[in-house]
Amino acid sequence: MRKPLSFGQAAAKKRRSGTFAVAETDTEDRHLIDFIGALYDATVDPQLWQSLAVKLAGLFRSESGMVLMAGTPNGSRFLGVTENLQGDFWRDYENYYYAQDEWIAGGLKRPGRALLGQDLAPEDWYRASAFMNEFCARAGIHYLVGAALPLQADRTAIVGIHRPRHETPFGPEDVRRLDILLPHLKRAAQLTIRLSDTGLDRQVALDGLERTHSATLVVDCQSRILFATRLGEMALRRGEGVRVVGGRLAAADRNGSARLAFLVRTAAETASGVAVPAPCGGLAVERGEGRLPVTILVAPFRPKQAAFGAPLPAALVFIRDPEMATLGVEVLRDLFGLTRAQAAVAARMAEGESLEHIAARLAISLHTARDHLKVVFAKTGTSRQPQLVALLTRTVAMLESQLAASE
Repeated sequence: MRKPLSFGQAAAKKRRSGTFAVAETDTEDRHLIDFIGALYDATVDPQLWQSLAVKLAGLFRSESGMVLMAGTPNGSRFLGVTENLQGDFWRDYENYYYAQDEWIAGGLKRPGRALLGQDLAPEDWYRASAFMNEFCARAGIHYLVGAALPLQADRTAIVGIHRPRHETPFGPEDVRRLDILLPHLKRAAQLTIRLSDTGLDRQVALDGLERTHSATLVVDCQSRILFATRLGEMALRRGEGVRVVGGRLAAADRNGSARLAFLVRTAAETASGVAVPAPCGGLAVERGEGRLPVTILVAPFRPKQAAFGAPLPAALVFIRDPEMATLGVEVLRDLFGLTRAQAAVAARMAEGESLEHIAARLAISLHTARDHLKVVFAKTGTSRQPQLVALLTRTVAMLESQLAASE
């Protein structure tokens, strides 16, 4: 009896024969929509990224793929990776082959867009490099479609889907399909960072949101508020930028309310898999001359369980008021015996800023910022950034910040 073809082999045979039908294309689009919904599941359950890597590869009729987070506090790490890239593969890459990777080097120069491997590297690199002929060959990698997605000042997501040498190269249609996914991959990776950077164990979605210490709301497709963090409740009470009208979230001005309602509805539809709209976004609500606007970011959110009393997809709404006070620097000084400069570094670190950004904001060198951070670690009894953030955001310095913001 003839051995059945694997998914990748069957897809390759169809590509060579040109027999993909319209109905099959419709099915692929359905899989694309389902994948986008699953992406937002992973924002509250990072373990799902592993299965997403397999699904991502399958969307492109491949069996090899990865989503890598570069620039994390503990170094680069895989969010998700297919089986052929596990084990010693990543260790060998970091220890030796990273410097030879023309794909990532080229992608970082052209971020935010899907690119073909053959457009990123010269032909002689494919033919003669140890990276391709030793390292990639053992994992069955030769062709690539991928992208580099800037997430924060110091973090980048690397997305790669691969095929072996005997398969058909990726082409323009693969680039088009990946471009559809990239905004959602970027948003999901950003939300994963935001919900995981507390360094604390995740328990349930609500607990994870509360621990971000940000003004965050969960709303349904009709903008009805299902959940609000403490800072989210405070933002609603202040009524600057956002408010509650008839039990629904609204912006403080009419034009902003229409835009916000559209973003929420689009986000909820994306999470439910109804369609593949443009990725959700944000808006700025003006507050009059001489005042900074309140900025709002909306993203799809699909909890695994009916954690909000409603078993349906929803939208996450992040609210940022630049006029709200940050951690009380003076209180941090008194609590831990810090200098003003050390307390300023600690407070901004707790706000999620990178050390490079902190140095620029405080007009000090990166070396000086590192020295201040070492002292902060010593005086607070912590050794890593997540530990420090978890400690500082639970001190009375955070309480002072919240009380000041509510006055």
